[in-house]
Amino acid sequence: MSSARALAVIPARYASTRFPGKPLAPIGGVPMILRVLERTRGINNIDEAIVATDDRRIAEVVEKGGGRVVMTSRSHSSGTSRVAEAASGLDYDIVINIQGDEPLLPVRGVEELIEVMASDSSVQMGTLASISDKPEMLKDRDIVKVVFDLDGNALYFSRAPLPGGDNSFYRHIGIYGFRLGFLMKFSRIHPSPLEMAENLEQLRALENGYRIRVVTCDGGAPGVDRPEDIKRVEKLIDKI
Repeated sequence: MSSARALAVIPARYASTRFPGKPLAPIGGVPMILRVLERTRGINNIDEAIVATDDRRIAEVVEKGGGRVVMTSRSHSSGTSRVAEAASGLDYDIVINIQGDEPLLPVRGVEELIEVMASDSSVQMGTLASISDKPEMLKDRDIVKVVFDLDGNALYFSRAPLPGGDNSFYRHIGIYGFRLGFLMKFSRIHPSPLEMAENLEQLRALENGYRIRVVTCDGGAPGVDRPEDIKRVEKLIDKI
């Protein structure tokens, strides 16, 4: 297997329409951004983890927690473009975009994603998904669904229900792997029509003819979208 060097970048912004100040929201008394950083540091094949933000309040919390921060522009419209700015000029082969609202991110799944990208140079972009057998989640627009082909490449992502098995579907986990060069290219492509319709930036890659490898994994509870999600995560945080 290739000895590819992997960087994890956690984009975090203070402003959020549904949940302002979300990265600093306490989960069991610990700011969420530190929960995510701690879990990211547990990924065995990550060489370095950094937080990318434009807000000094977030930066101060991360620095006090012993983390490295890269200050980025306030003009970014997506987490991926913020990740690209933070990773620009760094000496890594693979960049993993870890969403700052995924305190229960599946560590083993990220390790498998890196392994797939390190062993197959044709994979320019990858992501994670886990099987769900909860029908009520199928219609939840906060839960992104994904379908993929027989080679494991994504066919489509949607907030609406997508065809699947009997009351089961693959739930997309918002963690992405990029080869560094492709990340820079992707961040310069203009938002696409389906991306804007679904508010899902990964559709930009599909609409422009690029493949996204989907790595399936166990676990990975939904992230934090709204304040009411905090209590649900607190009940799970010590079990995962």
